Amino acid sequence: MLLFLILLVFLAVSCEQDDFSIRGKGFSSKRDGFSVPEKGFCMTIRNKVVLKPEYIDYYVLSTHMIYLKGDNAFLKEELYRDAFSIYADGEKIYSGVFNSWVSSSITFGPSIYVPSFYSDYIVPITFAYYIDQTGKIIPDDPRGDPRIVKALKDYGQFHEGLNCEIRSVQFTSDNQVKLELELINEDLFNYYYLDPVKMGMGLFHYFTNGLSFWDAKSYKSYSNNVQHIQPVPSNSWNKEWLSVIEKQSEKTIWITYDNFDEVPSGKYKLNFSFPGLSNVTRTELFQGNGRIWLGGLILSKEFSRE
Repeated sequence: MLLFLILLVFLAVSCEQDDFSIRGKGFSSKRDGFSVPEKGFCMTIRNKVVLKPEYIDYYVLSTHMIYLKGDNAFLKEELYRDAFSIYADGEKIYSGVFNSWVSSSITFGPSIYVPSFYSDYIVPITFAYYIDQTGKIIPDDPRGDPRIVKALKDYGQFHEGLNCEIRSVQFTSDNQVKLELELINEDLFNYYYLDPVKMGMGLFHYFTNGLSFWDAKSYKSYSNNVQHIQPVPSNSWNKEWLSVIEKQSEKTIWITYDNFDEVPSGKYKLNFSFPGLSNVTRTELFQGNGRIWLGGLILSKEFSRE
């Protein structure tokens, strides 16, 4: 089952100059011992520049996914536990590491998982964090740094992407819970998204764990108990599952859970993962009325039940 929950990561990187260093017009003087582009978004692995602005089609902020003009052949499984750094206009903004889906270690911060679930034109940068006793998220997420946004906008490579908000939760009789979501498209083109009504609850929840309530006092979670239905084959998808949200618009989505755990009175953290597809080729990405939404959004909201 594809889960878009906590994704883990690591820390810093040291860089040394080698014969891969790129010099000349459009590149800065030495930064961290080697040369990086003076303008735009850039990624390095150790002391190698692997992503320059001219390689990038666009960057989606809400999922922190880099869409490439070519392929991501530089993402190799043997990079596990190796490091990468992100630069904007020649300035290093943050570092992270490559991780493996089968790793049992827990690390926090930015990461890139290898091998990727996504097609070869995508580089997804994930982020893992924890919440301390004061409610503070640790560490801070550096991926949306204003310097990165500016560098991308200067090259016309910035897209906001889809966003989603939990608007309300309603309890009815017989352990039924109704979740109200607001889907928001701030981009200048339409998106196709996974529609829970068209898919049915079981298939939709193959791609997400859905709604849960977390009680921090008792360290107990209350769940939705939906029986997941796996597509056949497991990596397949169907356009009939998708609906369109038009550009520069908002759309209300209701999801009804008929067999939720009994949730007592108290204060909770609502958690929900709004899913998107992953196994979509470059030619499939662009449909007749928009682009297919890739990735996933982790939503949370404080909630009190009287």
